[in-house]
Amino acid sequence: MRVAALPVGPAGFDPDSLWREVEAGLAEAAAAGAGLAVLPELTVLPYVAGADPACWRHLAEPADGPTARRMGALARRHGLAVVFGLSLSEPGEALPLNAAFLAQPDGSLVRIAAKHRLPPPRPGERFGEADHFRPGPAEGRAVRVGFPGGVSLRVSGLVCYDRRFPEAWDAAADGADLVAILVAGPAPQDPPGFFTTELAGHARRCRVAAAAAARHGTEHGLGRPVRHDGDSLVVGPDGRVLAAWRPDAPGPVIGPLAIDSLPDSVRLSLPTA
Repeated sequence: MRVAALPVGPAGFDPDSLWREVEAGLAEAAAAGAGLAVLPELTVLPYVAGADPACWRHLAEPADGPTARRMGALARRHGLAVVFGLSLSEPGEALPLNAAFLAQPDGSLVRIAAKHRLPPPRPGERFGEADHFRPGPAEGRAVRVGFPGGVSLRVSGLVCYDRRFPEAWDAAADGADLVAILVAGPAPQDPPGFFTTELAGHARRCRVAAAAAARHGTEHGLGRPVRHDGDSLVVGPDGRVLAAWRPDAPGPVIGPLAIDSLPDSVRLSLPTA
């Protein structure tokens, strides 16, 4: 099967531009034969971790809110499984979750991850992600997705900063064939190529495929420029990069994934790094 990672951005105060990019990317991925598409963290929201959370809390939505319903309808229209990010409000909770949802090809929805580790404020900023969100559970949650021809794939997720921690990968890889990584926010401390090496190393160590989608472009919602790198890629369970985003070729990153290389009997026979 084919797996797509869709970098989108930059985000502004009007989400319509991001929605147009999401819709076009999903249509292109489906036309190219992809069965699964991964979108960035907080897919249609700007990066506002350094802003006063009181100004942004109204953007949180319930699990059956307008963003989830629209993503479910897109998944159903294209016959795709779609992993996307959402600021998830829940009854009785003061702060939302930074969540990753999976829309099945029939349009049904299930949460597969919520960001557990929330970065502190960046230098010079008053607020950090812990002011906007509450931590999600640390355990992984793999969901089986069925595709035509009787093929299925067990998908779990990691949201941005959680990818930095081996124990988070261990939890996400438990029972999964593929880990979807949803990313937004800058990481200026990383040298060029670090993101790709990081994901490939964890995928090989855990013997799972990985698909990462990141925001790209420069946002100005905080009154200063916030640059996103847009690094998006598909990695096999041996750590080999199957497809990667190129700034000169915008659009979905689509990598072929051999399903018969993923069952436990084969994954466990892969050499370790």
